[in-house]
Amino acid sequence: MKKNIFNILFHGFLITMLLTGFSSCNKDSDDTGAKKDPVVTVNVIGDTLRLVSYNVGVFSKYEKGNYETIANMMKELEPDCVFLCELDSCTTRTDNVFQIKRFSDLMGWNYAYGKAMAYQGGYYGEGLSCKGAILRKYAVQLPQYGGSEPRVLAVAELENYILAATHLDQASADAQLKQVDIINKTLTDAYKNCGKPVFIGGDFNAVPSSATILAMKSYWKIISVQAPTFSSGNPTKCIDYVMQLNNGVKCQTIRSAVPLSFKSGSVTQASDHLPIYVDVVIPKSK
Repeated sequence: MKKNIFNILFHGFLITMLLTGFSSCNKDSDDTGAKKDPVVTVNVIGDTLRLVSYNVGVFSKYEKGNYETIANMMKELEPDCVFLCELDSCTTRTDNVFQIKRFSDLMGWNYAYGKAMAYQGGYYGEGLSCKGAILRKYAVQLPQYGGSEPRVLAVAELENYILAATHLDQASADAQLKQVDIINKTLTDAYKNCGKPVFIGGDFNAVPSSATILAMKSYWKIISVQAPTFSSGNPTKCIDYVMQLNNGVKCQTIRSAVPLSFKSGSVTQASDHLPIYVDVVIPKSK
């Protein structure tokens, strides 16, 4: 967790306030994918989190076993949490590696993982890796409902906030809506009165104008910039997001962007998705 405003500067850019309610992916943007807005003064009261959502494609989309490359890229971003999609757990296709643990060990972090389905001697699912100590973690199965494959929600409870990662079906809008229903009910019922901010990140396989995202927005506020994240080589669709649950906890979004350049690796070869990050200030605990 970052407690100094200067720690949220990214590669020398000035802090800008981004409007996160774009109706579609906007081409009138800078090289990070963020819409150009005037520089403003931000009065930060609280602790700043940097949250990243990244579909890593089982760390083998174009380069097999690129754990160190992606970990080093994430270290460049200096996040507090990375929501990770498409993770194998001890499958033969990825050499029996428990991928979320391998990544988290490289970061020196903790993790939560959800098994979506059995696959090649192990499991396939989603997860998150974070700096902070996890007090409790669990997974919630999401309905397939005619979709391409089972999905899951991975949840981690930390001292001052709640984190959740998911990956919605890529083929069926009906399946997505059923999955969204479970996500919204589960997390609202669990945390509507908890007094902590709740954040979800992942690959929703849905553009901002879709029924899926509109259903999410009934319970959540999109706090990440709605800029193209897929595909990494020719980004034209914004389908990866970070959102905050509408449970009465007021947070301040400072900056969000899709980083396109890293010193430690090629973002177009690391995965078929681009990562997206958001800097958000959570209120000081009373």
